[in-house]
Amino acid sequence: MECLWLTAMTESADCVYFSLAGYTDDARSRADALCVPLFVLDLTGTPRPVNTPAGDLSTDGA
Repeated sequence: MECLWLTAMTESADCVYFSLAGYTDDARSRADALCVPLFVLDLTGTPRPVNTPAGDLSTDGA
């Protein structure tokens, strides 16, 4: 998580992370602490938010 977050910081960009398999509890905790939105992709490729920053991001455009 920290590598993703640091890359986004050096590029002056926001980051999001997508996974097919899900996340460990440790990865979710670090993502929450760094405010990194986490999504899982279902079998159709539709992203589903799995933490608060992802939920906030997915409702911002609605």
